[in-house]
Amino acid sequence: MKSDLDRHIERNLRDKKFKICFERAEAKRKIAQEIAALRKAHHLTQTQLAKEIKTKQQVISRLENPADKRMPSFEFLDRIARVFNKRLIISIVQNS
Repeated sequence: MKSDLDRHIERNLRDKKFKICFERAEAKRKIAQEIAALRKAHHLTQTQLAKEIKTKQQVISRLENPADKRMPSFEFLDRIARVFNKRLIISIVQNS
């Protein structure tokens, strides 16, 4: 059973501008979660990760905050991926 919020989002996703904003926010949320999960799995603090990629702790904090609307660059995400011995993969998929 769908919640009121799910129905509201479903209705509004028909609006092109809303859909673009919603999908961008969803992508940012996923990036934030992935970085935070990797960092915690490797037992690193935000400060330690920041030092590894030569930035400040506040930058990592903003990156891990899904409410922050700024999108990190591919280069920045690649630097983070390399700390964890991972590759950054970008894909374009069909809209549902």
